[in-house]
Amino acid sequence: MCYLSDKDTKSMATWDNRGPGIGLVALLCVGLLVGFGTTTAQAQQGQALTQMRDAFAGGDAEALLGGAADRVEIALLGQSKLYSRAQAIYVMEDFFRRYPPESFTLQNDAQDEGNWFATGRYQYVHADQPLHVYLRMRLKGQQWELREVRIEERRGEQE
Repeated sequence: MCYLSDKDTKSMATWDNRGPGIGLVALLCVGLLVGFGTTTAQAQQGQALTQMRDAFAGGDAEALLGGAADRVEIALLGQSKLYSRAQAIYVMEDFFRRYPPESFTLQNDAQDEGNWFATGRYQYVHADQPLHVYLRMRLKGQQWELREVRIEERRGEQE
């Protein structure tokens, strides 16, 4: 509990009359910090999406999984397994060798309780239809970690 004497109250009132009150200054500072944190998180999301888009488009497993969690689920064309980050890089390098990229387009992204999901279409050389890509990231501290990469064929779908 905090007690103020008459002397303390008078000096606070005098200061409040000369400029913005302490409460207003504190409120503005908190608002700036919260706003900065939101902007920072949004900027990190944008950077993460750009990095993943460029990694898929260039067939760069290192860039794709450089910011991944220690364990990453990789599901390729129906085969799913949990890998260490180093193993996941090897698996994705092999995928990119077998299915060399022609283009990659991010389509959608959404957030839900610390998870972030993104979908895209991966067109590889000599393919009639693109593969569908699903990514799941999780916020750890201030950084988004890639937790899951799922790549599937869609049979019979019209583009």
